[in-house]
Amino acid sequence: MSKFRTHIGVILAVLLAASPVALYNAQAATGGPKDAVITLQSPFLDDTNTWDAKVNQQMADGWVAKGWFGSGLVFQSSYAPVGSTINLTYRVTDKAGKPLAFTVVNLRINKGYSEAASIVAVDGVKTKGIDRPPFDQANVIHRTDAFGYVTFALKNLDLESSGEAEPASYTAKPIFSEDLLDRLHSQMLPEVNSEPADHSVITEFHYFTPKMPIVVAATKPTITLVTPKLDATNSVTNAAKNLKQTYAPLGGDLIVVYKVTGDDGKTGVPNKVVNLKVNGGKSTLQSTTDAFGYAAFTVKNADTKPNAAPASPTSAMPTSSTALASLVPEIAGTTAASAEGVEFHYYRGITTSVAKSGKDFVVSVAVAGAAGKSASVSVTGAKKTSVNISSPMQVVPVKVTAGAKTVTVVIDGKTYTSKVVAK
Repeated sequence: MSKFRTHIGVILAVLLAASPVALYNAQAATGGPKDAVITLQSPFLDDTNTWDAKVNQQMADGWVAKGWFGSGLVFQSSYAPVGSTINLTYRVTDKAGKPLAFTVVNLRINKGYSEAASIVAVDGVKTKGIDRPPFDQANVIHRTDAFGYVTFALKNLDLESSGEAEPASYTAKPIFSEDLLDRLHSQMLPEVNSEPADHSVITEFHYFTPKMPIVVAATKPTITLVTPKLDATNSVTNAAKNLKQTYAPLGGDLIVVYKVTGDDGKTGVPNKVVNLKVNGGKSTLQSTTDAFGYAAFTVKNADTKPNAAPASPTSAMPTSSTALASLVPEIAGTTAASAEGVEFHYYRGITTSVAKSGKDFVVSVAVAGAAGKSASVSVTGAKKTSVNISSPMQVVPVKVTAGAKTVTVVIDGKTYTSKVVAK
């Protein structure tokens, strides 16, 4: 088991200019929102597919008690065949559960003090398999999407001959010698602000050499949408199309993850190509399931005629959408027992909120779907400002005094308005 010896080290400040950004041998605190809650969405790990779950969590609780990590830290250890890919997908929210959209997330790969000796890569950034604490072996930075999800494809590059012995089950202890020379694992920690501020998750994978090829029968697979999680609070169901529909800001990438389970309805199917049919087959995205049966897609939007902003996430979908992506998964040569489709309707608009700041108030104007545009922002009693919008969802703060306010935003000659009361 990898243990932490100390957590006093140099935190390197890093200027984040683009996404993704590769950073080497650094504990790269992003300086993002404090109190972020980061949870692992894929692969889904629990006490049925991790070893020593209770003891590992007790260790994590001990690290929190020492002040090294924020409360709620989860530590899990599982397995994957040597040479496999694992699609690590995380959800990032604030403490109230609100998604932190378009937020920078640093994946600390083979983090300092992990004793990890594996050679792994994300976005072509490779580790050296040498633990030199307090530094991480590699860092890769992505941004969350509009729903607060972010994904990283972790590829193991070790030789098959270097893998650990195959465990009896995914809940059994790893098999390696006392000198640890034949231990082979990786360890990841996603970070938004810093170890003490985040409420995060450490995930460790031991890479083993399979005794025989892993094959899961899947003539009638089940293809389940994992992210984004859509329910009655953020989507509507279209029974005629047999899919869920939701809104997303124009121009943003969306993380779409499916899990493929075999004919038994529970075992993940590895190394299976999933085709994602876009808008009835006008185009197709393709991804291969990882060691746990998860296929991850990044759906990019390039529409130029956004729909009007919805009054709420569950507002009726436009009868004639000017910007949409209808996605239906399928696997060639199979007849799916079920396959969950999803449809995104892209919009441009504003939402507003107000909070008190000392004697003044701050109106937060969230501009959605206008990345690359210039916006003129006017609020009653405040000076008009011109803002360059650089993100699919950008918040413009405006200081105001108490009273009723009308917010007016002009983008490409079109006016968007909202009313708030500062009290």
